[in-house]
Amino acid sequence: MVRRSLRAAWMPAFATLLLSACGGSAPKPTAPSDEEAPGGPNADGTEESAPKPKVKRAAVENFRDASNAYRSGNLAAAENALKDAVGEDEKFGAGYFNLGVVAEAQGKKDEARDWYKKVQEKDPKNGDGLVNLAAMYQAEGRRGEAEAAYQQAIQVEPLNGYAHLNLAMSSKNRRDYPDAVKRVRTALKEDSQNVDAYVVLAWTYFDMGKYELAKLVCVQALNISEKNAAVHNLLGLVHLRMADVTKAMASFEKAVEADPKYVPSLMNIGSITFSYKDYERSFRSFDTVTQVEPKNTQALLSRAVAARGMGNYEEAERGYRAVIAADEKNGAAWFNLGVLQQEFQQKLPDAMKSYENALRYEGSNAELRKDASERIKQAQIQLQNLKEAEEMMRQQAEQEKRDAAAAPPSAAPPENVQP
Repeated sequence: MVRRSLRAAWMPAFATLLLSACGGSAPKPTAPSDEEAPGGPNADGTEESAPKPKVKRAAVENFRDASNAYRSGNLAAAENALKDAVGEDEKFGAGYFNLGVVAEAQGKKDEARDWYKKVQEKDPKNGDGLVNLAAMYQAEGRRGEAEAAYQQAIQVEPLNGYAHLNLAMSSKNRRDYPDAVKRVRTALKEDSQNVDAYVVLAWTYFDMGKYELAKLVCVQALNISEKNAAVHNLLGLVHLRMADVTKAMASFEKAVEADPKYVPSLMNIGSITFSYKDYERSFRSFDTVTQVEPKNTQALLSRAVAARGMGNYEEAERGYRAVIAADEKNGAAWFNLGVLQQEFQQKLPDAMKSYENALRYEGSNAELRKDASERIKQAQIQLQNLKEAEEMMRQQAEQEKRDAAAAPPSAAPPENVQP
C-alpha cells in the first residue's frame, strides 16, 4: 500500500526533491552546502546510529539538476543528470533510487527494478530501493516476494519507515494488531512527521474498534497535514462509527475541499445524502465521481439510483444500462433496473427478466437474491391481476355492445300532432 517517500540518502532534509512515491509528508527540500554531508539528528530528535555516506559535490550538483528537470516534466533530462550523478559517485544510493523512480514514471518497469536492486548493492545500508521494488511486486500481486523484500529492507536498514508501514498493513489485515502498532511506532522513530504512519495507526485502531484512539490519531495527523483528504475521510468514517453523522459529513466535506476529486469522500457524501433523501445532492456527488472515474461501476449505479429518487427515470435507466454494458454480470444493476421497470415504468415482463438476470449473476448476496425472488412472484401476481382486469374490461365492453344492439327503438310521438 505504502511506498517510501523519495529522499536523498545522505541527508534526511533532502526528502522528495524529485517525487514522493507514496504521497507522504516530507520536510522542505534543502541542499548540502559542503562537499560532504554528515549524518545528523532524526526528525524525532534521536541521533543516527551511523553517519550518512559522504557524497561528492559533483554528484550533488547533478542531483540538483535532475530535480529541476523532473519538476519541469523533462524525464529524459532528469535521467541523464542522475546517470551523471552516479557516474561521479558510484556509491550514491539516492541516485540509483531516483533513476528507478524516473524509469517507473517512464513506464520502464524492468529497468526500474534493476535500478532499485542497485541501490542496496552500491549503498548496503540503504533499504529504499528494496521498498520500492517490493511495492512493484505488490502491485503485480506477488505478495510473497513483496513481503520478503520489505523484510530484507528492514534487515539492511532497521528503521526504514515505509518497509515497517507496509508490513504493518499486512499485520493489520491479518488482525495481528499488536505487531501493526509496534511497526508504526518504529516508523515514527525514523520520522515523527510521517502522516502515512499516522494513517496506518488510525486504521489499525479503527479495525480494532478503538474509535476514540483512531480519532485522536487522525487529529494528530491533521496537525501535521491540515489539508490531507485521506485523513479527513478516515476521520469521517470514525465519526460514523461513533454515530455522529453531522461531524462525519463535515469531515467528508473537508476532504473534498482539500481535494475536489477525492473519490472515497465523494462516495460517502453521496451515500449519506441519499439516505436522507437529498437525491439531488447525492446525484451531484456520484456524478462527480463518474467524471473522475468513468469506469467506476459503483458510482454509476449509485448515480442511477439517485436519479430514480429524483424522478428522472430515463436517466436512471441509462445509468443502469451503462453499468450492465460495462459489466453484464452485475446483479445489483439488473435488480435495480427491475425495480425501475416494475414500480415506475409498469414494464412487468421486462422487470421479471431483469430479476431473473440478477439471480443468474448474483451468487454471493443472499439478501438481494431473496428480494429478487420475491419481486418475481409479486410481478407475476401483478401481471396476472392485470390480465384478469383487462379480460373483465373486454367482457364488459362486449356486453355493453350486445346490450346496445338488442335495445328496442324509442317510441317518441310524431312532431306537430295535436291531441
